[in-house]
Order: sequence, then structure tokens, then C-alpha cells
Amino acid sequence: MATIKDVARRAGVSPSTASRALHNSHIISESTRERVAKAAHELNYAPDFNAQSLATKASSTVGVILPVDHHEIFSNPFFLEMIRGINEVCSSRGSLITLATGTTRNELLHNIDVMIVQGHIQTFILLYSEENDPVVDRLNRDKIQYVVIGKPYTGANRISYVNNDNIQAGSDATKHLLSYGHRNICFLYSDLSKMVQSDRMLGYQRVMMQNNLPDVVFEERFENHSSSFQALKKFFAQHTDVTSFVVVDDMLALKLQQMLHSNSEWQNKQLSLIGFNDSIFSELAHPTLTSVAVFPERLGKEAAKIAMVDHSENELSTAVIVPHQIVVRHSVYKI
Repeated sequence: MATIKDVARRAGVSPSTASRALHNSHIISESTRERVAKAAHELNYAPDFNAQSLATKASSTVGVILPVDHHEIFSNPFFLEMIRGINEVCSSRGSLITLATGTTRNELLHNIDVMIVQGHIQTFILLYSEENDPVVDRLNRDKIQYVVIGKPYTGANRISYVNNDNIQAGSDATKHLLSYGHRNICFLYSDLSKMVQSDRMLGYQRVMMQNNLPDVVFEERFENHSSSFQALKKFFAQHTDVTSFVVVDDMLALKLQQMLHSNSEWQNKQLSLIGFNDSIFSELAHPTLTSVAVFPERLGKEAAKIAMVDHSENELSTAVIVPHQIVVRHSVYKI
């Protein structure tokens, strides 16, 4: 007896595409539906109605794809807040969410394939946007509907996404330091392959250029105390006049803050810090951390609202921009 995989192989499409074509999904083109129908007829394919019933229930499940770097996922409440927002919208509409994770990109891709073929999940939400992402390539190749939280690197006009204006957020964070009299400001980041980090740095650089001030950028993850201490020591030897940091997210800012506290000379400088995401740990820091709130729970909710709608492949993409807000605490000092 022919299976859906046999039909997909005969039609030259993925099993998930074949399944959606046979269910007349609007995201599958008419020509593909006809090709799959022809293959099913030639193979005398008879759908299992019990399986169809299960698939109908499972198709209301939204797949949530997490980035590969697990150390960041489980230590950063930003991702948990997004997932909570997604789950709130999905559960209110009778749908479930399931997480796609992997310790490597290949493992993540494999798990996504399993979810598509066995779980009959037709819609995904990506919690990140990275350059040259094979996950996006796989979803595009198989014409899987998905929504990105963050600005897509390519195809922003055809891919639905939810984002903050991170260029403006980076600019506003820098202007906040300028308003306190700072002129020697450094931008601290960890990975510019992530769109959110490169956008925030662009905003910082734009303001520094507009004010005829030199931009200073510093890459450091603070994953190893000894090597990070030496990197920071070298940085301050080269940039003795830096008085403040725009740090790409709160977790990195807190690591920097801890490192500064480990050296009396750095601590006495009273260097000012501003981070992003306004995490729950910002209020526990000493001093409490000034941060740019980007409202991750709302990002998740807006992404889920888009994902719950079946979009045709010719439909224009949806872009939602969630506003940001500076939360002033005690980590920024007047010059």
C-alpha cells in the first residue's frame, strides 16, 4: 500500500508538502496540488482516515524553533518570555506549541524534519534571526509557513516577522548616555551574525557619527573569567578614556558589571552601563541596571497571532514592530 512518502517521492516534493497539497492548503500552489493529486492517483494512494483525524488535530500545533546556543537560551529569560507570549495566544485558540531544539544545527534540522513529517506541523515561529541560517533555507525549500521574531536577513518583504526597531533602540540607548554627559562610549557585543546585535550597533554608530564622536566596539562573551579579564584589561589599556558602555543585552551587561567589580581600579571609575531587554535580573544587579525594554512577551504574542492564520503563498507578508522603552535605574552616572 502506498504511503504519503511514496506520493511525495513520485511528485518530487517533501512529505509535508504532499500532505498539505492533499488537504488543499492555501499555501501550496495550484500546480503543486495537481502534481501531488496525479501522483496519488497513479499510486492508488488511500489516506488513512484515522491518521487524517490525528493530523487535523496536530496541524493546530505551532512549532517554536529555538537557536542552537543552549547556554544562552536557558540562562536568558528573554526567550522564556517570548515562549510564554506565544503559548498564551495559542492556548486561547485551542492550539498547542512544541519546541524544536538541537545542540548542533544538523540535530536541529533533523528534529524539525521529524516534526514536519510525523507531527504534521504546518507553521513555525523562529525565536531568532541569523545570517546564512540553514533552518530558514530548509523551511523555504519545503514551502513551510513560518514567522520570524527579529528582522529577516533576506526576503524581509516576503517573510512575516515581528521585531523591535533595534537600530532606533541602539540610537536611543546611546543618546541616553550622551544626555548624562558621556562622550567616550563603547558598544559591547558578542555575536554580530545575529541581526539584533548588528542593528543595535548600527544605531549606536549612527549617533556617534552624528555627534562627531569616535565609535569604539568591543567583542567579548565573558565565558571564561581568566581570558575575559585579560581581554578587558587589554581593552582599557587601549581605551583609557572610555566612560560608558552600550551593551547588546542585559545578560552580557551583568557579566561585564561583575567583571568590573573584580578590579578596584575599574570599580573606582564608576563606568556607566546600559543594556537591552529589561530582564528580571536588571533590578537585582548592584547597581540596578538601566535597560531598554523590548517587551519579549508581546513579541511572542504578535508572532503567534500571525502564525495562527493560514496565508497563501501569493499573500503579502506581515511585519509588526513592537515599541521599546528605556527603563532608568542606577547604572548610568553623570559625567
